[in-house]
Amino acid sequence: MTNPPTIEGSGNIPASPTLVIPNRVDLPALRALEEALGGRSRITWMVENTLRPIPEVMLYLSQPGTSGFLCAIDRSSREDLINMVRERLLQGRYVVLLCGRPGQQPATICDVPGKLLSFADDSKLSALPVYVGMYNNSLVRGITTTAPWDREVVQFMPEVKPGPNLGAAVRSAWMEAEAEQLAAHPALQGTLPEALLAALSENPGAMIIDGVDDSQLTYRRLLSYALVLCDKLRSNITNKRLGIILPPGKLATIANLACILAGITPVNINYDITAPTFRYQAEQSGINRFITEARFIHKQQQFPWPSQRDLIYIDRELTEISNTSLRLRELAIRFDKAELYTRHLHRHAPRPADEAMLFFSSATGGTTKGVPMSHTAILTAIMQMSSRLEVSRGQRVLSALPLSQPMGMLCGMLMPLLQGMDMVTYPDTRAPRRLCELAHNYSTVLTAFTPAQTAELLDAGKPEHFATLRYFLVTGEKLPTGLAHRAINEYKLMLQECYSLTEAAAPVAICAPPPAPAPGTPHIIPAGYAGCVGAPLPGIAVRISDLNRPEKTLPSTATGLIWLKGNTVLSRYLKDKPESTTCMRGNWFCTGDVGKLDADGLLTICGRKSRFSKIGDDLVPHIAAEEALARVLGAPEGDGNRRLAIVGAPNPRGGGEILVLLSTLHKTVVPQDLITARYALLNARYPASWAPDRIIPVNAIPQLPNGKLDYPVCFRGVCSYLGIDPSQIPLN
Repeated sequence: MTNPPTIEGSGNIPASPTLVIPNRVDLPALRALEEALGGRSRITWMVENTLRPIPEVMLYLSQPGTSGFLCAIDRSSREDLINMVRERLLQGRYVVLLCGRPGQQPATICDVPGKLLSFADDSKLSALPVYVGMYNNSLVRGITTTAPWDREVVQFMPEVKPGPNLGAAVRSAWMEAEAEQLAAHPALQGTLPEALLAALSENPGAMIIDGVDDSQLTYRRLLSYALVLCDKLRSNITNKRLGIILPPGKLATIANLACILAGITPVNINYDITAPTFRYQAEQSGINRFITEARFIHKQQQFPWPSQRDLIYIDRELTEISNTSLRLRELAIRFDKAELYTRHLHRHAPRPADEAMLFFSSATGGTTKGVPMSHTAILTAIMQMSSRLEVSRGQRVLSALPLSQPMGMLCGMLMPLLQGMDMVTYPDTRAPRRLCELAHNYSTVLTAFTPAQTAELLDAGKPEHFATLRYFLVTGEKLPTGLAHRAINEYKLMLQECYSLTEAAAPVAICAPPPAPAPGTPHIIPAGYAGCVGAPLPGIAVRISDLNRPEKTLPSTATGLIWLKGNTVLSRYLKDKPESTTCMRGNWFCTGDVGKLDADGLLTICGRKSRFSKIGDDLVPHIAAEEALARVLGAPEGDGNRRLAIVGAPNPRGGGEILVLLSTLHKTVVPQDLITARYALLNARYPASWAPDRIIPVNAIPQLPNGKLDYPVCFRGVCSYLGIDPSQIPLN
């Protein structure tokens, strides 16, 4: 880096000296801090002895006239440490905490471990958070924490007042600063077609490998097909959106790429949805034409296919393309990239804020909703994922999740295309044996599946099948503890739980593999642990609010309602005006999920707000209670199948809520079953309030196509069983 850091927010620096806590510091950032705070005579550097800064910073601090002291925050007397800080503040000096580099995963928000960050909690000291962001100008790995980088920004945030959660408040300020800085990244000022054309032109030899027949299609030929189809779509499609009903593979990739290059929004349809849901989605999105394949129609006869006049058969369209046309396109790709940009982008050039893709939510709240995603949101998601996950050009991704799911689209198609990775595709997640063979035969490093699909893969596979998978992302539903233990114990496979939702283009958080230790220090910032979903991806800010009073912000370490802010997060639902999207407050989106951050910024999801019940004075988390009941009732672990579901329902006799347990473990129920469940929980030291008041035997637990519990269906079924009108009871 040749240019000095950009300084932002200097107006937030208080006139009276205070404790200054930067997230990380290199030598240029240190000099920028020194200048902004009034020079060397106004600063005392507080150096963490067990996590010393890099040698060039330490050398700079050894110069004459520099004031500082060494400390070991986690070993020193806390009172002595606070008094040392106060003494320097009274001398008219800002005290700046300096830490070195602990072991950590890529693009971690800070170098300060949680136990060091919280040293001033409840000390009557205020703190000035400083966020130092380091960026490369490229889309892939555009967020970095290791040199070299192209651009560095030092941003002063508003001063945090004294309190018992000072460290958590500082971290929250860093997260907001990171989200603000990322929005200005130069690589995010372009559009998805620009990025795809550039990436495919630069990686022409990368390929799609069809897992059905092992055939291969290079990215150069892929782009040629897409460009020809793009011209056809522009000539024949007047609608701004086009439906795509295809499984992952060559044809789906060509169809999506052609739509994107033509300036048409691709809407990938989940081919497992019901006829009413399909009609609703088509009506909401205004789709009247659909791309599909003749063979796929025969395979998916249960799908409510539209009339023949509304279908475009991509297999027939591609057979009509002559080899001469393809060769001419390939020559243009190879020798005249400028022509590609001019002809295929400038004529219908979108803006970064324009709609690039449209997805539909999974109806966890009862109604599916359209979620438009802008070019900026999609590109930001790619930057966030590529900055956190250590995958690179030439490696291979196994793609089997439907492209109607954001995780299927992001991990299974866009990441490989934009990073120059090979894409190994298979059209059906219900073929675990073949999927295991593909993962092994092609040495794939990244894939994503739901918990139920993961369990099927483990049943069908052997340890060697998963040996090369560095990132096995589990998405769509909470990762069962038993499944995670089974994977590591039997297959040496670490599953990475993702917290993802349709309203955010990228996963909100990923429980990544543990980082390697850093030389010279015992400190490690963990990437995750059992029960959490890891750290939020860079550029996603998390806010925690009171469950019943969303306007009241809680410390991020408290349990409450999760709100998100960032480039990838929903601003409005389809056909909603921004002000009418009730889950939005300014730029913050309410997920409807309940959770908390720990001292190191790792996120734990406790469940949906609707999946908590007030029983007496206790707030019962349904998911935790389900896991406890499964354990004490002896439900099989590690197979990914849901056997129990708790529903909070009104008491038919009045007096608040009761817990109803839907169970596939029970064929019949007698009063003794309730007593058995209660005492089994008590003996295992679980709260008595977690015990069900009713047990309803069922043959299967209703689930959505993405594997999540279909809670509205469960709730309506329980209400019907209890003789209650569910329409009179709102679901959160």
